[in-house]
Amino acid sequence: MLNRVGRWRHVAVVAAVMAVPILVALGVMGRGVHPERFDAKLVVVSPAVDGVHVHEVVDEDFGNTSRHGYERIIPNDFGAPTDVVASSPNAPDQLSVTDEGSQTRIRIGDPNVTTDGRHRYLLDYTLPSANLSSGQLALDIIGSDETLETRRFEVVLTGFRLTDASCNVGPSGTVAGCVLSGTAPPYRVVFQPLKAGDGITVGGTITGLDPAATIAEPAPFPARSWNRWPIALIALGLGALSSAGGFVMARRAGRNEVGGATAADAAFADPRAQVRLLTDQQLEALATTEFEPPRGLRPWHGALLLHEAIDNDTVSAWFSDQIAQQVIELREHDGIRTLAAGAHLAESPPITRQRIDTLLAPDGSLELGKYQPRLLTLWKEIQAEQKVASKEAGWWSRGGPGSSGGALRLLGIPFMIGLLVLGDLVLSGVREVPVITIVAAVLVPALAALLAYSAYLPRRSAAGSAVALQTESFRRFLEASEGKHVEWAWKHGLLREYSAWAVSLGAAPAWGRAIAASAVPPPELSMNTTPLLMYAFANDWHSTFTPPHQSGSGGGGFSSGFSGGGGGGGSSGSW
Repeated sequence: MLNRVGRWRHVAVVAAVMAVPILVALGVMGRGVHPERFDAKLVVVSPAVDGVHVHEVVDEDFGNTSRHGYERIIPNDFGAPTDVVASSPNAPDQLSVTDEGSQTRIRIGDPNVTTDGRHRYLLDYTLPSANLSSGQLALDIIGSDETLETRRFEVVLTGFRLTDASCNVGPSGTVAGCVLSGTAPPYRVVFQPLKAGDGITVGGTITGLDPAATIAEPAPFPARSWNRWPIALIALGLGALSSAGGFVMARRAGRNEVGGATAADAAFADPRAQVRLLTDQQLEALATTEFEPPRGLRPWHGALLLHEAIDNDTVSAWFSDQIAQQVIELREHDGIRTLAAGAHLAESPPITRQRIDTLLAPDGSLELGKYQPRLLTLWKEIQAEQKVASKEAGWWSRGGPGSSGGALRLLGIPFMIGLLVLGDLVLSGVREVPVITIVAAVLVPALAALLAYSAYLPRRSAAGSAVALQTESFRRFLEASEGKHVEWAWKHGLLREYSAWAVSLGAAPAWGRAIAASAVPPPELSMNTTPLLMYAFANDWHSTFTPPHQSGSGGGGFSSGFSGGGGGGGSSGSW
């Protein structure tokens, strides 16, 4: 059929339409941008012999990022943490404690499982050597190398009676900035928010120790809810509309010039007839069934006219035609297939004779099925020659085979940019913005459709439409042929030529069935259907002109504190 658009193009467009909705359904896009941070922290400090016991309640929001869980790094200034206990009501809570010498790394979570969104973690540990017997408390609650913001950070000191209570908050070296509230235990301080990079140090003179009071834990933050299906359905609908728009635009831009009002006028391109514009499908509807190929054309012209491309099919059609004219011949012996000079090589045009002689040198034959550089060279020469002939034929008024391909590049460049943008969106947090998701859902399918259906863009001239109709009409004859048609072609000395046309127009299987049903004597069939071997030996030809594959070789702690500081501190985050 005219300008066939392969199924893979439709599959590619459907995949482009489905890409964004699937990413939304999987939760990869469209959720909104939620950076990783701590929603809240409660740190309760109480005495434990000469050390301190720390109870942390951590509400961590991993946002759009997948993490294993909560991580706490504590300097060993007051000794390596002991009696470490951890749990979580809504996340994996496996515990890992690693003494790294100067610091201890505590991880809560499953190394084989990741999660996102909001989760609560409970962590208890003891710093055994806080030197409370000295009568001074100097404790870093968190260090200045903290990288995440905490929306609400509360510190509670219970069990201590203090005078000269102090509180420092800010970057390293900051003095004061906060006040411990309360004239008696428990003492509290709340930061809303605690910025990333701000550390906290608390302390004072210990005048006595009391039993630690029970501190109520705040209610956990609710899980973030998100209904992904409305966005996915909107993205699907808009993607389908935009791809359909790309299809319609490509078809409309590539309408063909057709002379006259009837099929006969169109097929013979009367220069006096009024020209109208038809899509490829509308043009194909004017085709009939013709018993002879277009006069003055060779089989490779037919492949070019129907497919509107210079490619391996048009070059194979050239070789098939040379076999039909007995310029070259295909032979098979003991499973080895070779190309050799034909009976009419000496009568062929000088340029063809010179090319075949070069191809078959030095021993007069060429074995198929393995890489042959000489055939690849000739293959490229013929392709280049066909591009020039196509451009000079006048069969296209815009964008035909052999043209600069500007339209395709104009489509390909924005399509590749669109793919790169989509990839960047997927890898970055911007992909979560619903508006960006919808824009991607529209642009990516539209660009994919324009690129996939760029085969529609070349516009045939009235003369080109005429010979394309003649070619399509003859292809229909080959497709519908029966044994009696093969017998007629044989009797009129056309069987070799028709076989070459069948290979060129993609009708080799149907023509082969008609040959099998004919009453032509087997020896005659063997002699007159050799062009079909181009179809039968397609894999051998491909490996002959295809080069063989070439494979290439190919946080530290915040132990110094503020204004003298103390032990503990460190940093927290995720892993």
